[in-house]
Amino acid sequence: MAELNEQQIDLISAYIRQHGVASDSLHEDLLDHVCTSIENLMDEGLSFEDAFAKTIKLFGPGGLKQVQQQTFELITEMNVTMKKVAFVLGLTSAILLLAGTVFKLLHWPGAGIMVVVGGGILSLGYLPMLLWHKLKESEKGDAPMHIAGFVGLAGSALGVTFKIMHWPGAGMFLIGGMAFLGIIYIPIYFFRKYKTSSNKPVTLSAGLVAMTCLIMVFALININNSAQMDRALLLPENHLYVKAQGIRDTDFAKDGEFWKAASETVTLLDEFAVEMIMRSEEVSRAKASRMSILDLRRRNDHRTPHFFLFNEGGRMSELVEVLKRVNAASEGLVTEGMFAYEVDESYVLYGESLDWASYHFKNVPLTSVLSQFAQIKLDLLRASDMVAHQESIQPAASGPPSGS
Repeated sequence: MAELNEQQIDLISAYIRQHGVASDSLHEDLLDHVCTSIENLMDEGLSFEDAFAKTIKLFGPGGLKQVQQQTFELITEMNVTMKKVAFVLGLTSAILLLAGTVFKLLHWPGAGIMVVVGGGILSLGYLPMLLWHKLKESEKGDAPMHIAGFVGLAGSALGVTFKIMHWPGAGMFLIGGMAFLGIIYIPIYFFRKYKTSSNKPVTLSAGLVAMTCLIMVFALININNSAQMDRALLLPENHLYVKAQGIRDTDFAKDGEFWKAASETVTLLDEFAVEMIMRSEEVSRAKASRMSILDLRRRNDHRTPHFFLFNEGGRMSELVEVLKRVNAASEGLVTEGMFAYEVDESYVLYGESLDWASYHFKNVPLTSVLSQFAQIKLDLLRASDMVAHQESIQPAASGPPSGS
């Protein structure tokens, strides 16, 4: 196969430059195309001069200048379209995020969908297009700064979305995004501004203010309570859970419908609690059965209990059914209100009607689920004392008086 020498390639490059092609990227593309065409024609037996002339004729009457003009028109049209799409995506994401935040604060339905869609459009649609434009319009040396800015903004946007939706991983996205902005983007941006600024003190002070604001926002990201505050808030729930761990199904080992239903309820509650702790904490069954609420690392995990109770074969329905049997069996034996789990009642939360199970356990953190399980067990234990008392006096009350 014929190959052009450096002198011939330089000649073709100079010809392309002389005939109106100013764009470097277009020049490189045309040079590669023309050289390949000439080499193919030379393989067919043509000389370099003839192959060159034949190749140039292929560009039509307008020649290379017409190619550049058409390319610029196409690029301009594409840029206009891309800018319009970017504008629509940016506006849509902003509206959805603002509306979703307002709906979230007012506890109106649809907030989650708007926040997720808005955050997704911003992170996966608008910001990538903005990065593409910046890379096309800026010098090559600015690429690291723009990429760092994109990663930082996209990570921060995803982190905020995850934070609003209480999804795991929000802290990781936020910290990563803020780190890219603070460590890479802002220093590079203000360093470049400082080099070209006519008022360097003002530019320097602006950079310091920007870094200070970012550090303040970064500090406010960690909205979790301190370890001491967490412990203080969890102590009542932990005390309740630890106290209820001593209650076993064997405490209800008596004959009768109430005792059977109560024993099944305790068995289910213990099984559910251990299984959820195992999955959330990723520990063995033996360790999960010994852990208290204060031992949990992912105590705010609401996805694991929600999935286990509502999405996995309807385990919550088992608990509802056995509680119904306890309610029915304790009727007339327990003082009204002593064991009142109205599982057939509906509840209203933020204007939405929910059944008993959804109201108490749907999308609820693991600590709250465990403490509610503990409360049911303790209520069962108190109710069992009253049932035992009623059963012990019923035979005496129904029997004949002594001496008759």
